[in-house]
Amino acid sequence: MSLATERLIIPISTEDKRRVEAKAAKLGRNMVAELVRRAVLAYDPDEAADEAELRALLASFEHLHADTLVQLERTDRALDAVLAHFAGRAV
Repeated sequence: MSLATERLIIPISTEDKRRVEAKAAKLGRNMVAELVRRAVLAYDPDEAADEAELRALLASFEHLHADTLVQLERTDRALDAVLAHFAGRAV
């Protein structure tokens, strides 16, 4: 690990700063810079795009699942009607 010699200044809202400081405080000491550095280095825009794609797929599957349940219920009712029809006939 190399010695940190550079400084990066970023604008941040008061509320966001409070949230970052609260998270850093959970590390046990004033570790805002370290927390931000780690978060930025861990962030991968390609992963964010992958996550968005997965969320879109999940929404599609949720819709498909709902449609499948409706179709299954319709099929179940039709099967019950057929079984009832043949149950009333003498074999």
